[in-house]
Amino acid sequence: MMKKTLITLAFTFATSSAFAAMDHSKMDHGDMEHSQMNHGEMDHSEMGHSKMDHSMMDMAGMSQVGMVAQGAKPDKVVHVILKKDMTISFKKPVTIASNDVVQFVILNTTGQAHQFSIGSPTEQQQARAGKADSGVHQVEVAAGKAQQLLWHFHGEKQVELACNQDGHAKAGMVKTLTVQ
Repeated sequence: MMKKTLITLAFTFATSSAFAAMDHSKMDHGDMEHSQMNHGEMDHSEMGHSKMDHSMMDMAGMSQVGMVAQGAKPDKVVHVILKKDMTISFKKPVTIASNDVVQFVILNTTGQAHQFSIGSPTEQQQARAGKADSGVHQVEVAAGKAQQLLWHFHGEKQVELACNQDGHAKAGMVKTLTVQ
């Protein structure tokens, strides 16, 4: 009886080690049941999420022009300057394609705090009107400091970047761009 138990245990360990050592990268995981998986323990670092199609998802906090892409590898870096003359400018000309992941590096060259927000023109108007769930995503940028925002563009093509603090957008802190 003891010999049978030891053989069973040895076989179990050998089998589980063989499965763990297998190369799973070529397997079709499309038909797998994902509801029972513990995704917190999975290593997602090698997965290509930066080009996922999110157009059919209904996620809280998602904008009409895209969503935060935390952890994704950017396709390009865009340097944004918040200026003393209450304008927003880019360090170099910017072209953004649909599905691009962009790392915005926002430098506040003024003596006061500003916001850098991204959304559709409609979402930006709603944010300025005080609607909390407008879909606009923003970061606070302290005077003389820089912030970063990683953004995945998908959805509407007309994008508005703005500072939505009282009167700032009206004074000129708005920049529009069209996603290609």
